[in-house]
Amino acid sequence: MKKVLVSGALSTFLVLPASAIEIYSDDDKKVEIYGSIRGFMGYSESTKAADPAAFLFGLQSNSQFGVRAQMGKFKANVEFGAREADVIPAADGNTTAPYRQYWGSYDTGYGVVLFGKTNSPSFDNGFSSNWLNIDSGMVGFGGLPTAKRHIQLQYNIAGFSIGVLEDVRGNGWSETNQETPRIAANYTINNDKGQPFFKIAGSYKYYNSGSINPSNFLIVENPGTHAYHIWLGLRPTFGNSFLSLVAQYGKNGYLYGEQVAGAYSRGGYTFTNVGNGVGLGAEIAGGKVEFGTKLSQDVSLILGAGYQATYGGSAQVEANSGPIHSYAAFLQLPYKANANVEVAPQVTFYNTEGKKTSNLIAGSNKQGSVIAGVRIKWDF
Repeated sequence: MKKVLVSGALSTFLVLPASAIEIYSDDDKKVEIYGSIRGFMGYSESTKAADPAAFLFGLQSNSQFGVRAQMGKFKANVEFGAREADVIPAADGNTTAPYRQYWGSYDTGYGVVLFGKTNSPSFDNGFSSNWLNIDSGMVGFGGLPTAKRHIQLQYNIAGFSIGVLEDVRGNGWSETNQETPRIAANYTINNDKGQPFFKIAGSYKYYNSGSINPSNFLIVENPGTHAYHIWLGLRPTFGNSFLSLVAQYGKNGYLYGEQVAGAYSRGGYTFTNVGNGVGLGAEIAGGKVEFGTKLSQDVSLILGAGYQATYGGSAQVEANSGPIHSYAAFLQLPYKANANVEVAPQVTFYNTEGKKTSNLIAGSNKQGSVIAGVRIKWDF
C-alpha cells in the first residue's frame, strides 16, 4: 500500500525523530529527507597581540540537507551543504552546487558496492565531540577529520570497507588528473546501539607525477612521494558514560588532507595550519582522549584533551627547528532540548609551540587561544 508522508508544519519538524522524514513508501521502495542546521556564536582571546579578541557568529559549513532513496538492494543519496571545500570556482567566478554527497550502492549478497562521492573509509566517524572547526575541533591537536568526501569506488562487507579514491580532481573534461588514486580502508566494530566501538583505519597514496592544486591545477608536490597514515579508535561505554581513545601516525598524510601538519588556533572558528611549510617527509604522531557522562536526562558533560607532534619535514630539518607541538583541551555541556534540537556550550584551549628558529607558527614560536561559545544544532 502506498503512502505519502509530507509535513510543512514547523511544530511537527521539531518533535519528529531526528533520523529522517519518510515522504514515500511502497513495499521495498522508500524515499526520505533529512537535514541538519548548525549555528554557533562565541568569544575568543588569543595569546598574540596581533590577533585581538573577537566575537564568533556564523552557520557551520557542514549544515546539510539530503535525500535518501532505496529500491530493493539499490540505495542512493544526494546531499547538499552550506559549503563544500572541493568546489572549484569557474572561470566566470561562479561555483557549482555544494554537493556533499552523491552516490549509489548495490547489495550483491557478497558485500555492498558503492560508486560516487561520499566519505573516505579512513575518516573519524563517532570518536569526536568538539564542535569547533566544522565539528572537527581536535584535528591537528591529536584528532583526525570527522568527514572527508571524495569520488570513489568502495566495497563494504562485514565491517570492512575499502575504497579507491580520486584524491585531487580536475574538471573531468579538459583538466585531467594524472595522479594514481588513493587507497583507504577500515575495519569497524559497532556496539549494540550501532555506534562505533572499535576502528582501525588507514590510507596510502603514491604521488607519481606530483599533486595538483585544485584551485589552479599547478603541480605543487614532488613526483615519487609516498604518503600514508593509520589510526586506531576505541570507544567503550559504561552505563551512561563513555571513554573515547584515538591514536594516529602518518608520513606526508597532510598532503591528502586526512592529517593536519602543525595546526594552530588564532581564536577563530576554524584553524590555520603550517601544511606544506614543514616540507616533504613530515611525520605526524599523536592522540586524544574524551570522557563523557550524563548529568541528567537532558544534560551531559564531556571532557577532552589531545596532543600531536609534527616533525622530520625537510623545512624543519633544514632550519634545525625540531618538532611542532600542538595540544588542546575542552569542556562541553550538551543539552538535548528534544529529539531534534541540541544546545552545546563549550570552552576550549589551544596551544602550539616550536623552536624560535622554525618561524613556522604564524611567524613566531608560539600560538594559542581560548574560545568560549555555544552551538545550536537542529536535526530533522
